[in-house]
Amino acid sequence: MKIEKVDDNKVKITLSFEELEMRNIKLSDIEKNNNIAKNLFTSLIEENNLDEDFEFEDSQLFIEASADNNNTFILTITKIEDLPDITKYSRKKSSILYRIDSNLFEFSSLDTILDFCKLAKEEKLFFGRNTLYKYNDKYFLLFSDSAIKNKKFVKTYVMLSEFCSRYFSYDLFYTTIKEKGQVVISNLAIQKLMKI
Repeated sequence: MKIEKVDDNKVKITLSFEELEMRNIKLSDIEKNNNIAKNLFTSLIEENNLDEDFEFEDSQLFIEASADNNNTFILTITKIEDLPDITKYSRKKSSILYRIDSNLFEFSSLDTILDFCKLAKEEKLFFGRNTLYKYNDKYFLLFSDSAIKNKKFVKTYVMLSEFCSRYFSYDLFYTTIKEKGQVVISNLAIQKLMKI
């Protein structure tokens, strides 16, 4: 395991897949549940006595998880104080690269989505094309591939992770939602809900 403090707000942790297995964590679990990544990060920080160096209480965390071809798993955690304007954030450090591969966000109720829309309207977030589905009494927001690749989407992603119960990358579950889920609002779902 390797822990690298990039700066006061960013930590990069590299683990082998064997180290993940020893903790009974699968890569697919982390991709589908931000809380698993957050709990892994918290325990690694505490185990390595980095609590004082990287204080994250009362902060929002932007967690990026990725794997490479060398059998290693990389967890990058960025502490975000006040959801900054993403254009300033990217200029601040041009070497920052973000990778968002979560297209599908699950919500427990329509009220939670409306709460998100209310805050999103105030923050003037970027959404791109998105569709709202209902499946098994849960609601799912599905974003187009072009939406999540837009640099402006990172701020939206951070806020979505605070409101949704789980999120997924394109996989078989995405196909299930499209085939078996009921379309509630197509195309610009969030934009339409914000007008309510």
